Amino acid sequence: MKPSSSIAAGLVAAACLVAVPLTAQEVTPVANGNGALRVFFDCEGGRGMCDFDFYRREIPYVNYTRDREDAQVHVLMTSEGTGSGGQRFTLDFIGREEFIEVTDRLEVVTRANLAVEQRLTEVAHTLELGLLRYIARTGQAPSIDIHYDGAEHGEIPARPEDDPWNFWTFRLRAHVELDVDERTESYELESGFSADRVTDALKLEFSIDGSYDRSLFETSDTTSVTSIRESYDAEGLTVWSLSDHWSAGTAFELGHSSFANEDLQLQVGPALEYNIFPYSESTRRQFNFLYTIGLRYHDYIEQTVFLKDEETLPHHRFSVRLSVRQPWGESYGFLTFSQFLHDPSKNRFTAFAGADFRIFRGLSLRLDANYSRIRDQLNVPAGDATTEEVLLRQRILQSGFEYGVSVGFSYTFGSIYSNVVNPRLDRF
Repeated sequence: MKPSSSIAAGLVAAACLVAVPLTAQEVTPVANGNGALRVFFDCEGGRGMCDFDFYRREIPYVNYTRDREDAQVHVLMTSEGTGSGGQRFTLDFIGREEFIEVTDRLEVVTRANLAVEQRLTEVAHTLELGLLRYIARTGQAPSIDIHYDGAEHGEIPARPEDDPWNFWTFRLRAHVELDVDERTESYELESGFSADRVTDALKLEFSIDGSYDRSLFETSDTTSVTSIRESYDAEGLTVWSLSDHWSAGTAFELGHSSFANEDLQLQVGPALEYNIFPYSESTRRQFNFLYTIGLRYHDYIEQTVFLKDEETLPHHRFSVRLSVRQPWGESYGFLTFSQFLHDPSKNRFTAFAGADFRIFRGLSLRLDANYSRIRDQLNVPAGDATTEEVLLRQRILQSGFEYGVSVGFSYTFGSIYSNVVNPRLDRF
């Protein structure tokens, strides 16, 4: 047989293998469009928790739709960090069609030392419990079998007197990066430490972070340029819960930045916050008014354009922040006005707004915009910046404003179901 004939025969055989159903390798049947509960899982879990393949494998007896308009139940999952480094997940079950008046909310709190797989399992278990309320009203109900093993594995919630650490959580981190080629080299060092204690009545946070970044560029065989940026800072925060809407606290910050011309910067002062919505709803919506006032001490590396080597100034700031996550999408934004009290003309106004909209079936639109009017740059060094300093971003530059906008959309069409999981050659 000629080589070309062998190749052709091989291609024909391969095509036949593709065309023949591989019944011996078929996966376990999953739900289809004939009576199974239709679920739209809307996830914002963070830390790898939006692993849709995992949830489809763990709960294969419902239909997962790719658009909320095709679902009977819209599950909206949000999360926020806990004081011990874990996460609290909130699952809102929003009924649609015949379940329009059936809503529910479940929460699950995971520990900081759990692997992602364990976190996913706990969330999937809670998701499964929430869906049973709806499945019980469908033709699938007779096929559901409930097994309870809490008597063997039940746990009692922790109490303060049971915790030898008294709710304190400590974290250490470090990062080293090296990148070298024939004409350039760079390395970056980062490290940090934090200590937190969070309860419903009091939140205490403390952290130290530092970074050192050095880059070398050979511009010719005999000349080179070196760029060095270093910074460190220490922050502390104390917050008292006054009510379900009011909070008060004090904060301090100590820092150094070669880029910002700050050899030493220290600020300290109290803060007061009011949230229109109860803090218990923080994963779904927040509308906060925040006011801070205090003193700022600056010791500059180089003399500034105002001929200052160091100064201590009173400063205050007012912020309005909004974050809302609903079945139609998400909106978020803030307005901030800050000002040095010794000279009211030294101020800054910043606005940011963004939103994710589900316009109609399959079409989503994302919009972001930000703007800052800058009148408070007291730390700009005197004299002109060199070309190297500008291109390598080695020092701060005078600027009266900055802004940015972004627009994006996605459109998905085709089958309304997304049940099947097939990871073969996934993004090789």
